[in-house]
Amino acid sequence: MDRRNFIFLSAAGLSFPFPGARRGPMGGARAKGYGIAWTSIPVWTSLARQRTPSQNPLVGAEEFIELCHSHGAGIAQIGYDQLASTNPEYLKKVRRLLEEREIVLELGVNARLLQSEELFAPVANVASELAVRCLRVACLGGRRYETFQEMKSWQEFARHWKRVLRESEPMLRRHRLRVGIENHKDWLADEQVEILKSISSPWLGACIDFGNNLALLEDSLEVVKKLAPYAVTTHLKDMAVRPSEEGFELSEVVLGEGITPLREIVRLLRRVDRELPIVLEMITRDPLKVPYKTDGYWATYYRLLNNIDMPERFSTVSYKKVLPGQSSFRFQVGAISLGISTENY
Repeated sequence: MDRRNFIFLSAAGLSFPFPGARRGPMGGARAKGYGIAWTSIPVWTSLARQRTPSQNPLVGAEEFIELCHSHGAGIAQIGYDQLASTNPEYLKKVRRLLEEREIVLELGVNARLLQSEELFAPVANVASELAVRCLRVACLGGRRYETFQEMKSWQEFARHWKRVLRESEPMLRRHRLRVGIENHKDWLADEQVEILKSISSPWLGACIDFGNNLALLEDSLEVVKKLAPYAVTTHLKDMAVRPSEEGFELSEVVLGEGITPLREIVRLLRRVDRELPIVLEMITRDPLKVPYKTDGYWATYYRLLNNIDMPERFSTVSYKKVLPGQSSFRFQVGAISLGISTENY
């Protein structure tokens, strides 16, 4: 099934039982609840760079909105840098186009904007002018197992973003702008749920990516089950894996040809929120290497607790190292204790 047919058939209720689609171009069904993310067009962007390398942006907001319209999508998720300007006249022009094409806008922005009102306010004003339904952010631009070589650096990253997200909530509430944090090969599902649950705000939720956490050895359906209560928007994709010497290679594939349980995931999300956007993000690129058989891959997972010799995460592969952990052998009589120990004091 190709991308256009997925959108048309999904809206028509042939692949998924969701009513309410409107008629779109070329007699196809306009899928109001379905959209396309700007990250789906790297080849298009590359061709634009070859044609007009000095053009900025390479694929502008208007061009991408028209592309979404031509494929029958009802939602366009664009990057902030696709806006050629933030002056009022330009934004009114984009707003008119969105209204004419009956397309709702989602905006992808840099998560660093959440660190201060000074950075965030201009983006919030643009979002208001364009009637943006939500923002999508990712805390980490790379991959957890490639970016962090030791537990300490990961913990510093995690502490920083937990604080930033918690402190950003009043600002989001004040601007009445929802933010979806993508599971971007950084947070394990339980870690992300812990963050969102601790903040407990309707203004801060998840952009649920259907396939990213496979790179962290997590089952896609289980990830969605955990994040579904916090869903703001989504990234739909199908994934395939191929064994490699150090682990496996991971890649997006044609919808329906991979291992992602698309029907179950979409049905689950629609049961939680029938209005939740299903946004296509199919990135054309070389497969990603997931080297889970290497020691470096696990650098940010092993953390022994002081009260029990048990790793926090077991994974899906055998663990071949023997560590003493927080262990001791002792002989104790009353207040006197003799023995040997590897415990921290």
